[in-house]
Amino acid sequence: MADKEFLRVDGSFGEGGGQILRTSISLSTLLGRPVEVTNIRRNRKFPGMMPQHLTAVKACQQICGATVEGAEINSERLAFSPGQIRGGKYTFDVAESKKSAGAATLVLQTIILPLLFAKNESNIIIRGGTHVPWSPPATYLKQVFLPVIGLMGCQTFLKINRWGWYPEGGGEIACRVKPIDRLRARQFSRRGELRKIYGMSVTSNVGGGVGERQMRAAIKQLRANNLEAQLRNSDVAANGKGTIIFLTAEFDNVRAGFSTIGEKGMPAEKVAEAAVTELRNFLGKDVCLDHYLADQLIPYIALCGERVEMNISKITNHLKTNLWVTQKFIPIKYKLTGPLGFPGVLTIEPAPEPEPLPAPPAIESPAVPT
Repeated sequence: MADKEFLRVDGSFGEGGGQILRTSISLSTLLGRPVEVTNIRRNRKFPGMMPQHLTAVKACQQICGATVEGAEINSERLAFSPGQIRGGKYTFDVAESKKSAGAATLVLQTIILPLLFAKNESNIIIRGGTHVPWSPPATYLKQVFLPVIGLMGCQTFLKINRWGWYPEGGGEIACRVKPIDRLRARQFSRRGELRKIYGMSVTSNVGGGVGERQMRAAIKQLRANNLEAQLRNSDVAANGKGTIIFLTAEFDNVRAGFSTIGEKGMPAEKVAEAAVTELRNFLGKDVCLDHYLADQLIPYIALCGERVEMNISKITNHLKTNLWVTQKFIPIKYKLTGPLGFPGVLTIEPAPEPEPLPAPPAIESPAVPT
């Protein structure tokens, strides 16, 4: 691996988490650009690659035949030199190298973008945590993220085969990705009218009517805010105990998702209240995108080749960091207005072609004596 061929990315920049690594290898795989990521997750309590990060690296390696150095647990440096993207059937397990409930969803988000530009369809199975803290639940991908990138021309289909909670994991998601030629630009400046709210209360191996209580509490709290919703209660098979309330708000131009995962000692009514409060706060702002979705859409919008405006519920360091990484791979310019932690507007557009250097002045040849 010749050093001069690599784009170098400092994993300690900004938010300094695993998103820097995931965005880097995703765009490296897609664009065929070798990358070296150093200081991986330097700003976390336990730096270096955890099982879910290593699985994302190995997944990208497999779909493009990459040459890789540093792909191991706790590694803080990765050199990744991609080959050609190949669609097909793939299975990845976050717990393959070490027992883990690491997020299967983050692995999937890393490989969806490059697989969209493969020559043939891909069918992917990923095992691990499907509804775990500090990552988007699989329900969020199914109900929000994938439908919204569908507005940009992407055709993807997700199924939750088995739920996986923290700390046991053992869940499984299946995703089909159809290839596309290009991404269509989509403006995210206005969400439009609220069409409907719907959701689910889901539990595994939890007694006491917790799922029913979550559902009823959510409906009661929504009605207290003059909001009607269709909710259902489900008990699903899983290796361990878990509970979640998930609410989807569908608007004319976009979707948004709000969820709370139950914790030991947290009453079902409080779980419902937390999710409803997030939804209510979002509805109270004149914004289009929830801040999780805005962050996830950045590489897709950067690849559109057109100016796109995003009206975001909250400016985060995660958003700023992902912009920084994406700009290293894709020639874009952006403008972000609004204070950290508050609503703001982000515009992304292609960077102008650099002006050619002026031609050097002509040098007259010295006179030749005759």
